[in-house]
Parts: sequence; C-alpha cells; structure tokens
Amino acid sequence: MLVLALALAGAIRADTLPARADAARDAPPPEVAVHRQPALPVVALRLSLLADDPPGYAGAGHLFQHLLLPSLQEQVRRVGGRVSIARSADALVYTVTGPAAELDYLAGVLRSALRAPVAGTGEMLQALYLVGEERSAEREIAPQFMRAALRSRLFPDQISAAGTDAGARRLEVAKLDAVWAAMYRPDRVSVLAVGDVQADAVRRAFATLPDAEAQPAEALEDSLPAYGGVPPEATRGWVGAAWPADSAAPAALSVAARLLGDDLRRRLPGAQVSAEHWWTHEGQALAVVMAAPARQLPAARAAAGDALDSLAAGLDSAAVVKAAAGLRRDMLFSSRTPEKMAELLGGFADRAGDRGAADAFYAELDRVDAPQVRAVLELLARAAPVRVDVPPQRLRPSP
Repeated sequence: MLVLALALAGAIRADTLPARADAARDAPPPEVAVHRQPALPVVALRLSLLADDPPGYAGAGHLFQHLLLPSLQEQVRRVGGRVSIARSADALVYTVTGPAAELDYLAGVLRSALRAPVAGTGEMLQALYLVGEERSAEREIAPQFMRAALRSRLFPDQISAAGTDAGARRLEVAKLDAVWAAMYRPDRVSVLAVGDVQADAVRRAFATLPDAEAQPAEALEDSLPAYGGVPPEATRGWVGAAWPADSAAPAALSVAARLLGDDLRRRLPGAQVSAEHWWTHEGQALAVVMAAPARQLPAARAAAGDALDSLAAGLDSAAVVKAAAGLRRDMLFSSRTPEKMAELLGGFADRAGDRGAADAFYAELDRVDAPQVRAVLELLARAAPVRVDVPPQRLRPSP
C-alpha cells in the first residue's frame, strides 16, 4: 500500500546535529485504544514509544530492540504467540500476538520491553552486527541506497534507524540504562489492542509502566557521513526522484502516487517502477524509484524528469476514482488479521497523534477527485525535486 510505504532507511548527510534539550519527565498514564474483533479468541497488542535516538547515540532504539527480541520471543512462545519489532521514522514498535485469554501475560511481556536491556558481550556483539548489516545495506544494496539517499535530502534532520558508525562505537561501551533513560518517557508510550478483548481489561493490564532507573546519558553530537562516495553495484541502472509535499492533502497525494506509478509503468514496460507516498512526522513527499536495463536508462531519466507533466496531461476522473478505490481496497486487505490491523491503525496514530487518523484517511480517499489530484501535481511541480542516479555495473567477461 503506497501510503504505508515508509522506508526504514533514514537520513545520511554531512552535518552535525545539535544536542536536544532534556524534556520534562512527569507523564500521565499511557494512552490505550482497543479495536474489538471478537470473531477469534486472539489479541494483537501493539506498544509504541515515540522517541528519537538520544543525541550522540544514533541507532540506540533499534539496537535495544535487537537486544530484547530473543527474550521477548522466548516468553511469547510459551503461550503459542509471536512477537515482531519495527523501528519506523516515528516510533519504536513492539507487537505481540497470542491467545486473548493470555492478555495479562502478553501485556507483561510488552511492559518488560520498557526497561533498559541487560546484555552480555555475546548479545551485544550480535545485536551490533545485525544493526550494522542494516546500515551497510543502505550503502551497498541499490534499492535501500536509493531511498536512503533521497530521504537524506528531503528530511535532513532524520537519522537512519540503523544509526551511524560513530553511534555504534559509542553504544558498544555506553551504559545502556543511561542511554535508555535519555530516550524513554512513559508519556510517549501508547498501546493499541486489536482482538477479542475488552477496553477495561487492556487498561488494567497497562495501568503502570516502569520508570527510567538511571540518570540520562549526556547529550552529545551526531556527526553523519556525507552522502556520496562509491555507489552500490547493480546490474541495472537506478533512477530516483522525489518531491517534498508537506502541505499536500495526504489522501490526494497517495492517489497521485498510485497514478504516477501506473503511468510510468505504462511508459517504461521494461523497467521496475515504484511510486511511493512518504509520510512521517517529519513531513510528506512523493518519491519515484526505478530500475532499468542500460539501454532504457535514458528513457527512464527522461520519464522521471517529466513524470508530473505526463500524468497531469492524461489525468481523468475515472482513473482517479479507480486509484482511490484501489488504495481503500489495499487498506482493507492489509488489515485482514488482528496483527495487520494493529500495524495499520498504530502507524497512522504514531504519525498523527490521533487514534482516528486511519479511519479519517480511509474516508477521505472516497472524496478525492481529479481537481484535488491536479492541485497536488501543481504543488509538486513548484517544488525543487531531488534526484539520485546509480549507473549499472560494467560486466567484464572472464579471461
């Protein structure tokens, strides 16, 4: 689904980010929302912490997730459940899915994720390796590289969830409880339950959350590597373009992205095309990422350059209605299980701070018309796009 295509790769730029001032630590109880689905005796509990990595410790949140995941998986398997983690641009997310009768137990597992992990040398090295592999992928694998490079220019203050090499070196020797205390605040925690459970029972299960048990780590500066250098090797060429769109109507922007992808695929039948609506608390953008064989690269570059004009010239009401209906259908399909429903509703809520954001977006899609999409295209055309190209690898026959 285009609106939910939020790349985990974050910003890569040459700059120094200032230390963030410490926020007030007094917090109300966590916000809890429940979406009842009594048809099956299952519950998906999604806990999110709206948090930036502490200044100087880029990648800390995702590292903590990898440190905690083996223990969480072991605990949840005892009741036949499963657990997943995600580090979006907006939050640290933990989701457990299991029998509704085990609500209190599953809630206890999630509450344990709100304490600083205790890790031995082996666990730390393994977690650092996994996060490092994600960081390397942003430099060495063409699709991740394209999105990371585009995002680094669109959202320059957004650091990659995988962090930086300098942040990893600091985390390797840091006091984890102090780093956790610098990013954890109970008032930034929210819980969403989907399944055969009552709201009162979920609120009781999360009535209390742990406090940070250490003094926060000293705020430092994050120095990020500059984008550039040797591009990843690829047997096809890659072309990327993105337009900032903070003031665009989100539903109309999602429809425009879907239409743009369809138009580019029609124009470039031999290329792989992805048109995406990027939407986080940092802002919105429409991004196009294409892979094409060397002979089609000139056409792909030209298509990226006139993509907005081409779509505007052929825009019609029937196509807009069809695209909007397709997005609504994708939302329904993607929320067919409690776990998927929690992911969809929670992602909207993390970004907008509104539990009804997903429902409002779904309703707004039904009202999108051709003039609204045309207005979005005109807004994008006035913005300065960012472009990234990766040439194909030159293959040489073996001697």
